[in-house]
Amino acid sequence: MNRILHTIIKMGLAMIIGHGVAEVLQLDQALAAGILAVLSIQSTRTDSVIIAFKRLLDAALALSLATLFFLILGYTPWVFVLFALPFIALSFVFKIEAGIVPSLVLASHLLAPGAFDQSVLINSGLLMIVAVGVALGLGLLYPMGTQRILKYYADELDSVIKKALHSITDALRETITHEARHQILKDAKETYQTLLDKASAADKDLIFDKDHQIMHYLRMRDMQMRRVNRLHKLLDQLTASHPNAYPLADYIEQLIPDIGAQDKATPQLKKLQDLLSDYRKKPLPSSREAFETRAVLFQMVFELEALLQAKRDYHNQFTA
Repeated sequence: MNRILHTIIKMGLAMIIGHGVAEVLQLDQALAAGILAVLSIQSTRTDSVIIAFKRLLDAALALSLATLFFLILGYTPWVFVLFALPFIALSFVFKIEAGIVPSLVLASHLLAPGAFDQSVLINSGLLMIVAVGVALGLGLLYPMGTQRILKYYADELDSVIKKALHSITDALRETITHEARHQILKDAKETYQTLLDKASAADKDLIFDKDHQIMHYLRMRDMQMRRVNRLHKLLDQLTASHPNAYPLADYIEQLIPDIGAQDKATPQLKKLQDLLSDYRKKPLPSSREAFETRAVLFQMVFELEALLQAKRDYHNQFTA
C-alpha cells in the first residue's frame, strides 16, 4: 500500500474520530474538529509531531491576539481583517505558519456572539486540541510497516548497483556498446534517486529509532553509487583495449554477488589489493596510448577501493 493511500485512510479516520470526540465532549461546531483533524494529518510521523506543535502554538497566538483586537476595537469583520495581518506576519516570524489557516478559522468563531464570550473562546481552543490530538495520535499509532519498507528499498538499491556494475564488466570486455552502457547507467541513476527519495520519506516515520541504521545503509549505498558513476566516466576515457582490463572485469564480476547486507567488503578489499599488486608487477606500457589506458584502469581500481571502504566503514559503525 503506497504512502498516498495510507494518508487518505488516516484522513478518513481523522474526520470520523475528531468529530466523534468533539461530540462526546459536547463542543459546539463539532464537525470543525474533524475538518481540522484532516488538515493536520501528515504523511510521516516526524512531520505529524512537528505540525502538531506548530498548530497548537499558532492557535494559541491567534485566539489570544484576536481576543485582544476584538476587546479593544470591537467585534466586527473589519477588526478581524486588521487582526489577521499581524497574526499572519507573526506566524511567519515564529516559523509556525503551518497553523495559519486553521487558526484563522477558529478565530473567526469568536465573532459569532458579537461580544466577549469565554465559553466560545474555550470551545475554539478545545476544537484545535481535539483535532491536533487525533491527528497526532493517528500519525504515531497508524501501522506503516516502515522497517519492512526500508528493507525493500535497500534490496532494490543493491540490485540497481549490481546492474550498473555488470555493465562495467561488459564494457571492459567490449561486449556492450557505448550507447547501451550509458542508457543502463541513466536508468539506474533515475531508479536509484526515486528509491532514495521514497526511503528518505519513509525514514521520517522512525522517530523513536535513534540509530536509523537502514537509512545509514542507504546513504552508504548512495556514496557507492557515486563511485559507480565515476567508474562509468573513467570508462569513457578508455581509448583502447588493454590486457589488464580483463582481470579487472573478472574481479568486478565476482564482486557483484557480494553486494548485499553482509560484510563482504573486507575480504573483497583483500582481493582488490592482490589485483593491484599484480598490476604493479606487469611490464611498463610501451606506448603513450597503452600508458594512458593503464592509468585509467589504475584509477578504476582506486574507485572500487573507495566503494568497498564505504561499506566497511558502515559495518564498523554498527558492529563496534
